[in-house]
This record gives sequence, C-alpha cells and structure tokens, in this order.
Amino acid sequence: MIKNSLLLVFTSFLTLSSNVSAQTQCTLDNNATPSQTKRYTQCLDTQINQAKYNQGTWVQKRKYELTKLEEQSGNTQVLILFNRSINNHQKYIEASCQWRYILKLPNASQAAIDYKLCELALIEQFTRVLKQPL
Repeated sequence: MIKNSLLLVFTSFLTLSSNVSAQTQCTLDNNATPSQTKRYTQCLDTQINQAKYNQGTWVQKRKYELTKLEEQSGNTQVLILFNRSINNHQKYIEASCQWRYILKLPNASQAAIDYKLCELALIEQFTRVLKQPL
C-alpha cells in the first residue's frame, strides 16, 4: 500500500515537473542587445536546471526500481551498469557541447548559447530514454 502511494505521488510529481519545464520558453531576436542576450542565457540556465531536476527524479525512480529488481533476482550487475551510464552520459554532454562551444569562438556569447542549447537538448533526450518502461 505504501509502495503504491509512493509511486502515485512520484508519478504526480514527474507530471508536474514536466509541465513546469514546458512553461519556460526562451526567445532571442537576431538583433538582440547585450542585456537581452544575458536574459536569454539566464533563461536557458533556468531551463537547464529544470531539465536536470526532472532528469534527477527519473534517475532516482529507475535506481529505486533497479534496486528492487536486484533484491528479487540477485543480479547485482544492472544497477552498477546503470550508474556507469549516468556518469558516462554526463561526460558525453560535456565533450559534445564543448566542441560546439569552441566552434563559435571568439564570439563568447554565441558560444555560451550554443553550449547551453546543446546541454539542454542532450539532457532532455536522455530523460526521454529514462522515461521508457523497464
């Protein structure tokens, strides 16, 4: 009973957090001023933080499920591999977005924007993968 209640609360939270991140839209005109560009990058930071938070809840949900499966089956490899995939994905995001950043230099503003857009896209992509049923 407690397990089902916890899962229901968790599912409700995930729905809410998905709706919150969808509400934040960042826009930037082609002829943006430096202050508009700054607000845009701050907006992207907010979106990234929301996406990371949402992803973190899915990671915790999957860890919980995999821990339960580990207890039932005795297979201790799955959770270890899952944790490795989380760590490797973070390294992939950094490397993948860094080369995009470097391509835009010396325009530091555009480089930062491209990095943030890349990071946001990869976080959201991995979260969609985490949402797939086991």
